[in-house]
Amino acid sequence: MTAEEYRALLAVDFEDVEPGSLTDISKLRIDKGQPLEKRRQQYLKQVGNPYLVRVGGMKVKVRFAEGGVSMEEAFENMLLSV
Repeated sequence: MTAEEYRALLAVDFEDVEPGSLTDISKLRIDKGQPLEKRRQQYLKQVGNPYLVRVGGMKVKVRFAEGGVSMEEAFENMLLSV
């Protein structure tokens, strides 16, 4: 994916999305035996939009604070915990 494609996914309005149309990340299955890059690919393939997901019946929009951890670090931390 290009940076522009990621920006387009980030720009999706939270209010315009029905919860049922989002991937429930609590049900994702990621192979922990794979290297981090493979897990990253598995996650992105399964979830579609990494910024807007569902956990059970709740919509979640992922945002990052200025000066906080990078998207890369946060994503790695999430994958290491799945």
